[in-house]
Amino acid sequence: MKKVLYILILVLIGSTLFAQNEAPKPSIQVAGFIDNGKVLLRWAPENHVSWQRANKAGYTIYRKTVIRNGKVIDKPDSTLIGMFQPVPLNGWKKYVDSSTFAIAAEAIYGSGMEMTVTSQNSFFEQVNIARDQQSRFSIGLLCADQSFTVAQMMGLGAIDSTVKTNEAYLYIVRSNYTDSIEVNQVGYVLVDFSFGNLLPRPFGITHQLNGCAVTFSMPYEPFRGIYTNFELERSTDGNNFFTVVGKNYYSMSTTDDDAQSYIVSDSVKLEASTYYYRIRGRTPFDTFGPYSDIIEVNVMPSIDVTPWITDIKEVDDKIAITWAMDSVDNQYLKGFMVYQSANHDGPFEPVFKDLVDKSVNLSYTQKPSDYSYYRIAAIDQFDRPYFSSSRLFQAKDSIPPLPPTGLKGEFDSTGVVKFTWKYGNEPDLLGYQLLYSATDSDEHTLLSHRIIYDSTYTANFPLSLLSCKLYFKLVALDTRYNTSRPSEPIVLVKPDTIPPSAPVLTLESDSIGNTRVSIAPSKSSDVVRHTLYFEGEGNTPREIFSGTILADTSFIINSNLGKGIVYCTAVDITGRKGISSRIPINSAKTSELESFKVNYKVNIDEGRIELYWDAKSTDGIVMIYRKTKNEKFKLIGTVNINNYKFNDLSILLGNIYNYKTIFIAKDKSYQFYLDVFYK
Repeated sequence: MKKVLYILILVLIGSTLFAQNEAPKPSIQVAGFIDNGKVLLRWAPENHVSWQRANKAGYTIYRKTVIRNGKVIDKPDSTLIGMFQPVPLNGWKKYVDSSTFAIAAEAIYGSGMEMTVTSQNSFFEQVNIARDQQSRFSIGLLCADQSFTVAQMMGLGAIDSTVKTNEAYLYIVRSNYTDSIEVNQVGYVLVDFSFGNLLPRPFGITHQLNGCAVTFSMPYEPFRGIYTNFELERSTDGNNFFTVVGKNYYSMSTTDDDAQSYIVSDSVKLEASTYYYRIRGRTPFDTFGPYSDIIEVNVMPSIDVTPWITDIKEVDDKIAITWAMDSVDNQYLKGFMVYQSANHDGPFEPVFKDLVDKSVNLSYTQKPSDYSYYRIAAIDQFDRPYFSSSRLFQAKDSIPPLPPTGLKGEFDSTGVVKFTWKYGNEPDLLGYQLLYSATDSDEHTLLSHRIIYDSTYTANFPLSLLSCKLYFKLVALDTRYNTSRPSEPIVLVKPDTIPPSAPVLTLESDSIGNTRVSIAPSKSSDVVRHTLYFEGEGNTPREIFSGTILADTSFIINSNLGKGIVYCTAVDITGRKGISSRIPINSAKTSELESFKVNYKVNIDEGRIELYWDAKSTDGIVMIYRKTKNEKFKLIGTVNINNYKFNDLSILLGNIYNYKTIFIAKDKSYQFYLDVFYK
């Protein structure tokens, strides 16, 4: 509430003082300080030109009483405090032994100083004069910050003793010269006894220990205009402090990219010890603000060197690690620690719980089954590690992993199969590779050359793949690329969208006139059943046979079935069917078969066997098949029935040839067999 009232008072004062005329822009920085019933004032111009001119013309200070007994005065009177300018040179002589006074006097009255730069000066003379003037200005203000007495003698400080503690005052500092547009430089400060002085304790302090140097830093902006520098005190017990950096020390960071900070440093002995510090700010009025919190600094000397691994060798079932390190003070070195990791970048874990003695540079550890990365750490007296670079060790290994187990897989309706298996326990296991084959007898091929690092894998197979079954195996690889024996194979059935090929039916008559139906089975490998049907006129199909047919098979059609058609279906494992041609039969008219007879002639001189028949002007074709002992029938020719004959020229002496002729005429199909000995 008090702070809000203070802000409100400032607003009221500003509106009262400058209601009729626009206030001049402050160009003189002014600070006020209450000290034992007095008001101390400090001010500074904005640049070296204004400072030099004011050193000649001086400053005038006015005071206006704006608050009395907590009430704002509507029309405050203006009181002249006095006119101020630097003390003449003779007045400085009694302070000649003080460097601060001497430097301040030199900044004002030193030889070579010029008030202005004229066109008669050369360019370099103008630059040098400007630099000299700026340097004198900066050094002069620095001296004024060092001592309030110096500031008074420089015409930059004053004391007002004619004040009352129940009032608040607005002080106006005005230069006694005007600029080019007839405007005086001016500055303001409000001093209220009811509020006292705002002197914050230093905060936001950080410290850094680098060897024997301790550096403290704190933010600049919160203390700007309040403190000119800071005093650093040190203690070894936390109670008795003495000053190590006093008022003569100034340091502030000036990096444009970083926030500005006050910086203060101290030097300590490079030995294990604890120091306590505190900081307080110094005002331009030779007074101090409150102390900061006590800062504890632990000085822990570092080794500043790191070891390096010189060699790693196999010794039986162990490895010997040796290392070296530049010489260090043994009082700072506690020992060494050996670390290992499966990766170059870690994380590294200690191999032993206990330290290796600091006088030893060799350690034996268990040899890894595959490979490992090692680091050596020098441990100082504060248990801080100083790590070497990592070094790889690889064990010799020609033993492959165990065969994988638990391989499973299943196709979905789109041809995608997901495999799973049990992941191995070998520490040097790298991954897996899948192999597949279309048959159980063919050599398996890699499904992908990429290594599988997990225990699952998904593959996609086209549904148009002819093989209905696929055989899969899995192998494991270690980090040396030693390959295991394959896992137990698994067989997966591919989703089938293609029906099996249709079986082929032929009709023939036997020696007693029965109708014989011969079935050449479907060539598809996924057929599980063949079914032979007879369908009479106007009747539903009648199943004659249903079962497995692996080779050409014949069935006798009962003559009592009468007239109708026969056909055969091949059913695969998915239920899809391949249907043969539908062949009409008339079991009551078997005598027609007798008109189709096949004979042969052997012509050794011409090296041929001639098959011939009497077709009786029947239209159709004849399909001729041939085989020898332990072979299957193969088609060797197809001719028109009306050609009456077929010559087989690809024969060898001493063989017995079996011929099968299939006569396919309109609505009829007949089959005959011949055995021919060619010698």
